[in-house]
Amino acid sequence: MVLKHANEGNLRDYLNKKFDSLQWENKIQMAFDITCGLKYLHSKGIIHRHLHSKNILVNNGRLLIADFGLSKHLTDATSNSTGNRTGITEYIDPRCFRDFKYVRREKSDIYSLGILLWEITSGRPPFHDDNVSQAQDDSEQNNLRYHIGHLNLREKPIDGTPLEYQQLYQKCWDGDPEKRPDVNQVYNEILCQYNAYDIHEKHEDFSSSNSHDNLNISSDYSEPYLGSEFD
Repeated sequence: MVLKHANEGNLRDYLNKKFDSLQWENKIQMAFDITCGLKYLHSKGIIHRHLHSKNILVNNGRLLIADFGLSKHLTDATSNSTGNRTGITEYIDPRCFRDFKYVRREKSDIYSLGILLWEITSGRPPFHDDNVSQAQDDSEQNNLRYHIGHLNLREKPIDGTPLEYQQLYQKCWDGDPEKRPDVNQVYNEILCQYNAYDIHEKHEDFSSSNSHDNLNISSDYSEPYLGSEFD
């Protein structure tokens, strides 16, 4: 059962409870964990399509990607049969709001990753303090989609966030999917920032035995990533 690997709940709950005590090294570790998980999925030809902070699980402070309900192999992702606007509006590729025929692919996951990278620095969901975000009914949801998709609504950087980290998530959430980095580029940039804090020396479970192609977590944690229809 996936929940056995989530002794601290999901990322949204974790940030609600622990954000004030998190140091930058904790935040960059969290960003690294999510990026490693997404890198693994994309290396297997899997698009998640539903990344948000409630389906990122936390176990002993380490993050794991879960919920593959909308996931597809790249070879199967040629239609929008499940609806290109399915999911939580704030994390959906804005191209979907401008083009109903647009099919979400890897760069759509990158957009969601960018939102998550910002959320780690803020401790709150995107647009939480913005009136346009308090969307409950369909008309309010449509208003939010319009602002995100057509007016390029994005969150502002949080004071104290390193510039290189800001620039990275802003590239990830670019309105043009072609201008977003791929997951390997994000991984390399996060790794540089991660290594700058010598975090790997402070975490005994980070070692050379974890290749760049896995999830950078111990083997007993792999089930939440792999326990899906793609096994």
